[in-house]
Parts: sequence; C-alpha cells; structure tokens
Amino acid sequence: MAEIKQKSIVIVVLWFGPWPKWIRFFLESCRWNPTIGWLIVTDAPTPNNLPSNVRLKLISFTDYRALIAQKLQIKPKWSEPYKLCDIRPAVGFLHEAEIAGNDYFGYGDLDVIYGDIRRFYTDEVLSHSIVSTHEGCVGGHFTLVRNTPDLREAFRLVRGWKYLLSHAKHTAFDEGYFSGLFLPKWNASWLRRRLIRRFIANGLFVERFSTNIAPLKWADGGSDWPKRWFFRRGHLTTDRSGDQEFLYLHFSNWQTSRWTDADVAPWDAIDQLVRIEVERPERFAISASGIESIADDAPLQQACDDASLKPSLA
Repeated sequence: MAEIKQKSIVIVVLWFGPWPKWIRFFLESCRWNPTIGWLIVTDAPTPNNLPSNVRLKLISFTDYRALIAQKLQIKPKWSEPYKLCDIRPAVGFLHEAEIAGNDYFGYGDLDVIYGDIRRFYTDEVLSHSIVSTHEGCVGGHFTLVRNTPDLREAFRLVRGWKYLLSHAKHTAFDEGYFSGLFLPKWNASWLRRRLIRRFIANGLFVERFSTNIAPLKWADGGSDWPKRWFFRRGHLTTDRSGDQEFLYLHFSNWQTSRWTDADVAPWDAIDQLVRIEVERPERFAISASGIESIADDAPLQQACDDASLKPSLA
C-alpha cells in the first residue's frame, strides 16, 4: 500500500526590529517540528543556529511597507511594525510565491513556544479549510489556512478592508473583522458568509488553551492557569497537567502589558529573564519569572534535521 503523504505546512511570521531575548527558545521549538516550515519576514540579522526548517526573508520595514502598499493597492497611514498584526490574514496573498507547494499556510507570533504540532494537527484536522486555535475567533498567534487562491484572498471579503489595513492604528483586523467572515457571532453580513461558505463550511475552531488572558479559561473551565510550562525536546507540558501535552504556549501576558491591566509586564521587571546559557536549549521551563533550565527527564526523540522530513520552502 502506498504511503500517505503528510500535508505540508508553512507558517509566516512578520517581525521587524531586534530579535527578542527569547528567540533561541522559539527557534528550538520550531526545530523539533521538522516536517513544518517557517518563513520569518524580518530586518533582523540571521540568528545563531537557525534551524533548517526556518527561512528568513530579509527586507527593511520601509521596503516591506511599500511592498504591502503596492500589492494590496492601499495607502498605509501607519508607521509602526505592530500594525502588521492586521496584515496577517493577507500573508498568503503577499507571499504566494514563498508558500507555493505547501498544502497549508499559517501565520503567527514570535512570543510562542510550540509543542508537537503534528500530534494535534493530524490528517483529520487538516481536512478543514481554516484551523484556528481559539474557539471564538481566528487566532492571530496561530492559524492555518488551506493554500488555495480563494482562501489566500478571503481578506478581501471583509467590508472596508482597504480602509482597515490602511488605518494608522491597529484595528484587530486579524482576530476581529476577519473572524466575522467565519463565525456568525461576529455579525458578518449574510451575503459575505454566503460568498465564502463554499470553502469555510468545514472550518475548525477549537480552543487550545494557549493564552492566559481573560476571559479565556483553562482546560478545566476555571481561571487558575498553569504557573510554569515545560519544554522537553519538542514536547510541551505544564505544572498542572501531568504528562498531558499542549499545542503551544502564547506568553504575551508575560512579555507585554498590552492586553492586561498591569502597569508593567512581569518580564519587564526581571533583571535576568533568560537563565540558560546553552545555544541549543532542548529543555527549559518558562513562567512569569523567566526562562530557566530543567532536568533531563524526557526521552530523546527523532533527530530534528532529517533531510527527508523537511517541508517545502520555495
């Protein structure tokens, strides 16, 4: 019997400015997902020990803003990289050539640590046209979309999309307006939902318990989230869940106070955020107190740089 080929995935991340202090931990979690590719669009220098499944597209912020203006035929009034969060639903269109050959493209953030993605995103899951990590919206920090012309340009079905993507301020286009195309609760127009029903009728919106921000609840339905998360060679667990694994951790509430009521984010008050010196941190704990080493109590998994498992990175 012929072997069934895994559906290929490439995740696009937009990042401008210096790399964050945790970049090697993000990259290590990518390395342990060797059948998935990442494309990081950035003006930052190539980091040490870049995994073979992570590719950089080096471009200045000014030039990338001009590329967006030209390709989307808009006149951006914004000048800050944070506005690129709004642009995420358009990355499939903007980077059509770079994602060619992949069954799915995705978009996400750098303030995440991935677990074993294929453990959760099985062939059954990847039968859906759009796969979100939140139950109630399209997750800006991790969403997968089938790589088809219609879905690459679905953002154009949002009423006023040119105005919203040109506006000087962040409008939550990715998790707000774009979600309105797929979820009735967002009160998208009946006509627009009908227009795209042919390719999003089987969208999958499942809460993956990645983000500790109210009013989101933990897996048990309560508000008592784990205090520490553990990464061990591609496997992500918590201090509250035993051996149960999770898709990823989104630690935005520790590294910024943008989404909380705190005056200062926990990590802004730490003198030494990272307490691991090794370049390839295969095991670590991450919490509001920072990033530190943990004991080697997980079995060694498959080598991360197996050439036969590399995704398509055009």
